[in-house]
Amino acid sequence: MPKTDKHSSALNLLNNIRLFDYINIGYYLLMLLIVVYDYSSIPNPVFLIIAYLFIIFSSLFLIAKENHTRFTRMLRYFYPFIFIGFVFESLGYIIPFINPHNKDALLIAADRAIFGNDVANILNFLNIKWLTDYLQLSYLSYYFLPLILLYYFYSKKEIKKLNYALFALSVGYYISYIGYMVVPAIGPRYSLCYLQNIPIKGGFIYNFVHPVLNSLEHIKQDCFPSGHTEISVLVLLIFKDENRKIALIILPVVLSLVVATMVLRYHYGVDVLSGLVIAFFVYAFSKYIYFHKNKT
Repeated sequence: MPKTDKHSSALNLLNNIRLFDYINIGYYLLMLLIVVYDYSSIPNPVFLIIAYLFIIFSSLFLIAKENHTRFTRMLRYFYPFIFIGFVFESLGYIIPFINPHNKDALLIAADRAIFGNDVANILNFLNIKWLTDYLQLSYLSYYFLPLILLYYFYSKKEIKKLNYALFALSVGYYISYIGYMVVPAIGPRYSLCYLQNIPIKGGFIYNFVHPVLNSLEHIKQDCFPSGHTEISVLVLLIFKDENRKIALIILPVVLSLVVATMVLRYHYGVDVLSGLVIAFFVYAFSKYIYFHKNKT
């Protein structure tokens, strides 16, 4: 590449980079450093190193080429969600080997201290065939709600608000991922053995979706905090400010999703409480950064 082209690309990169880019690329670099540091403990470290280097350089390329074509401009804003699946799944190749001692006993003790019993047991009265099917569908909405929010801002060409939403969601995702590394836990469906004698009464939807999710999610230490709760509530809070009609439409879905995390035994009560606290914190922090400080 001619020197002028390299200079132009570097200048474009500096001009186009946003706060949410720093969050995403910073997290990719953090994971890369963790893999390098624990190289001897992690299986297939070379694959993870190559994959994270690819993600970092691909992200930088898309940022630099933001205005090259309409397609690259779209990818430039959606790249965090193109890579988020791998970023999440890669934790399954890292957490069990750098922090192998699950902390479920601590979370169980916290639940019993706060609620007087295991939340999964308290909510077992909702273990009804048709209801568990509905809750399982609500649980799946987690994978779509953030994309709906981002598409809403992107389609309206509200770039500052899109940057704000990307920043908030990125911070939210990565706080939960760091939580999984610091407090690894597999959840009540695995750790509370007595629940095996009280099976979930699922219908066709639950019996199909539940094993599919289990097979697709390589990482099992993903309980504390509840990312499902945190991200979904964060989407709801952002929509509350932007479009109250949409917020009211998704409100019952989000509430059902939160209940589903506990009834279907994916999360402890303290996971959900921590997810709620983080969601409100990230929401307030992101609004302050983007609107009170007048930054883009």
